[in-house]
Amino acid sequence: MITYILIGLNVGIYIILNMFLLQNGIDIISNFDNSWMAIKFNGEYYRIFTSMFLHADLNHLLNNMLILFIIGQRYESVEGRIRFNFVYFLGGILASITSLSYNMIIGKEIVSLGASGAIFALIGASVASVVKCKNKLKTISKRQIILFAIFSLYAGFINSTTDNVAHLGGLIAGFLIGLAITEHSYNQEGIGHEY
Repeated sequence: MITYILIGLNVGIYIILNMFLLQNGIDIISNFDNSWMAIKFNGEYYRIFTSMFLHADLNHLLNNMLILFIIGQRYESVEGRIRFNFVYFLGGILASITSLSYNMIIGKEIVSLGASGAIFALIGASVASVVKCKNKLKTISKRQIILFAIFSLYAGFINSTTDNVAHLGGLIAGFLIGLAITEHSYNQEGIGHEY
């Protein structure tokens, strides 16, 4: 349920901002993306959160939503809505902070946006689930989820416009959060669902 709500929210925001407002000369995106200069000098800390719901173009949106659909529904069905939300939002925020901190340190004004930091947090938490509890994600083996994480990172590194720091930050944050919150019990919400 939460996975589908997030997909709908991201798609809806993209349609409103990119297809209606931006085409009519109204640029709201630049007021909500992850810009360390706006955060540091203007105190616009909300950007750390709002940037998670913005996408540069349709291809960016579709790629992120496809991965969210694949990994999100599996993680949510196994770990439940509360853990899913915790990983997605805290991991996404930590990914944004990692990105802006890195760009601030190197002194480059690189603006980043997209749900991929939060999605990589889900990937990291999924790795933690299968590492901590063998066969917990019943439809994905340990090898499959680790390979999925590696190939997802690799796909970002071969694209020069990708914010790989946010991806890496999200992956590590999600893995650590996942290790902390994953239980060995098989009595929690959603355990044992098959697709």
